[in-house]
Amino acid sequence: MNRARPGRVGSTARALLTGAVGAALVLPGAACAGPGGRQSLAANAVALSRTATAPDLDWRSHVLAVPGRYVRPRSVTVEGSAGKVTNPDGLRAEGGGTTTLTTTGDGGVRLIVDLGVLASGRIELGVRKASGAPIRMSYAEGRQFLGRWGDGDTDPDDFFYHGKTLGTDDDPDGRADVFKPTSHPTVLRSPGLRGSQRYIAITLDGPGTATFDFVRVRQTNRASAYDGHFLSSDPVLDRAWYASAYGIDLSTVRDTRKNPGARWVIVDGPKRDRVVYAEDLQLVAQAAYYQSGAYRRIVRDSLNLFACQQEPDGGLPAASRIDVPCDLGHPGPPDGSPKGFEPPGDAGMVRLDSFTAWWVVALDDYLRYTGDARFVKSMLPVARRAVRLFAAHPADGVLFRTGTYAGKPGYNWHPPDKADGVDAYTNEAYYGALRALASLERSVAGDAVAARSLDARATKVRAAILRTFWDAKAGAMLLNTDDPRRTHSSDANSGALAFGLLSPEQAKSAMAFLKRRLGTPYGTATGEYPDDPYMTRQLSPYIMARESLGRFEYGDGTGALSLIRTAWNHMIENGPGTPWEQSAADGTPGGAGTGTGGGADLAHAWSTAVPALSMDVLGVRPVSDGYARWTVSPDPVDLSWAQGTVPVPGGAISTAWKRGKDDGSFTLSVAAPEHTTGRVAIPTFHGDRTIAMDGRIAWRDGHPVRGVHAHREGDRIVFEQVRGGHTFAWSA
Repeated sequence: MNRARPGRVGSTARALLTGAVGAALVLPGAACAGPGGRQSLAANAVALSRTATAPDLDWRSHVLAVPGRYVRPRSVTVEGSAGKVTNPDGLRAEGGGTTTLTTTGDGGVRLIVDLGVLASGRIELGVRKASGAPIRMSYAEGRQFLGRWGDGDTDPDDFFYHGKTLGTDDDPDGRADVFKPTSHPTVLRSPGLRGSQRYIAITLDGPGTATFDFVRVRQTNRASAYDGHFLSSDPVLDRAWYASAYGIDLSTVRDTRKNPGARWVIVDGPKRDRVVYAEDLQLVAQAAYYQSGAYRRIVRDSLNLFACQQEPDGGLPAASRIDVPCDLGHPGPPDGSPKGFEPPGDAGMVRLDSFTAWWVVALDDYLRYTGDARFVKSMLPVARRAVRLFAAHPADGVLFRTGTYAGKPGYNWHPPDKADGVDAYTNEAYYGALRALASLERSVAGDAVAARSLDARATKVRAAILRTFWDAKAGAMLLNTDDPRRTHSSDANSGALAFGLLSPEQAKSAMAFLKRRLGTPYGTATGEYPDDPYMTRQLSPYIMARESLGRFEYGDGTGALSLIRTAWNHMIENGPGTPWEQSAADGTPGGAGTGTGGGADLAHAWSTAVPALSMDVLGVRPVSDGYARWTVSPDPVDLSWAQGTVPVPGGAISTAWKRGKDDGSFTLSVAAPEHTTGRVAIPTFHGDRTIAMDGRIAWRDGHPVRGVHAHREGDRIVFEQVRGGHTFAWSA
């Protein structure tokens, strides 16, 4: 198998970034030939292909991350009448004047600080002097949830009461801090980091006076370099990409309190679920690879956390603390989590075996995006044991049956809903794990026999999934064999689409069902019925992200972009500017499992539109490990142009495409590291096109010119063995 070697992006790749391009292949043939009309079209194509599309650097204005150490207020307003405030804007910056707050009762007046963007870290309040009642600071992601205890859960019986988290790096946790008044200048700091907030309320717990200098958040999450980017003719899609990317940035953390050299890992969400989830990591990692090359190492370290926590039966914990001492590349025996580092809280009380399968899929993805065969080889024993788990609990000898194993109740991705029985989404992940392990056995272990055996089992699992769950009458997949309502859930259908399990006819029917039966003004609902014990009806951006990928998989780019425009735009417009963990069926934040108040995360790593936009609209994907071979096959859908850069080992792949008015032309510029080889697919919009490359005709009359390796695949002309930088174009 071809391996990518580290190296620099060559001159032809750099040329795309400066607006000029050189041809790596010398193409024979005249620029203009044939009758006058065809000659003119060929001449136009040649002219279009002579100059690479220059990048639009405006993409930088879409990045939500605040550079530097601190995030400071964008605005400060006053709420309440039992007291007074002088110069509220004094809080906005150090040395910008002081703000004096006087209250005549508990919380009589509140200063409402809007940071303008979510920020994660320690809150710092500069105080000149204060007397009387204690100073209270409360934190919330959404303004509507900014209460006395911030946006912490308001149910005393809930695990997340008053902002308790699953994290270990934010102790003491909470969503409000109370400080004694001080008579001398000082900086009050939250005793633990506060995971994510856009809004801060500052008040006094009774009568008193306080004079403040500033308030700010000292950032603790990792700041992405954004060496990957995306930009298009649709600002809604652009916002969805960058809001999703920022959600992952906020969720990239490390705990340096005990270990100064702690590695960065990706947690589920910055506010509440500050742990790494094995299933969520697969989708999040796909997004992360496209936004920064540094995430390749971070994904590796996140995957590695689970390797030393495998149970004897092969199962992995659903969630991992971020500080588990797992030696890199040395998983050790399958004897559970190291003592004292078991999954925290509710995360350690249940089994989510589908997460084990998704970890194997993520490991295979990691190899393809990074080429790091050494690390993957060290993980193969873990992956093999993980896959054996599913064969150990069979239904009808083939599929996996969810149940209570090792004394813990089993769920799919959606606790606390029931999952006992044969679950469609879990078995779709099982199918994916079989295919992934087969690929790893073939490419890393060199064991063709094991790979064939796994592929054969995957074929049987696929057949059993369709036999068990495909409801021909409804034209959609069922959720679970034991579900009394027999709901056709979004996860069952999205998983089947994303893994390519359905025939084209079945896929068309399932996609229509998702829109017709589960569609809402805010996105796709998880199930059909509000009273189904196996699936609460709500909206999951995680499953919708998989649906968007599945729609592209089956040629429904229109449906994929419609879903992103609907769901992500709703969340961004009605929240702090990032995609949420989930929402109720009426489009409000929250839903089952998130408690009361503002318990749901309003920034969540798994709620990402990045993979669909970068993998399909830009069309950039690795074909072999480490992008030694790659493909650029954009799906324009209804867009007029798109551009972006994808970080790859040893450099970057930059691409920019645009279509002319009324589909009168199409131009695509691509630049890649010279040590790699790719295939470039040019959409023809159902026409017989003459295509030029770098100022010379490369395809005409349905065939490539001599010396050019190209062929037709459906509505695309695919150029093979592409190296360096090139511009392709046709004119109608």
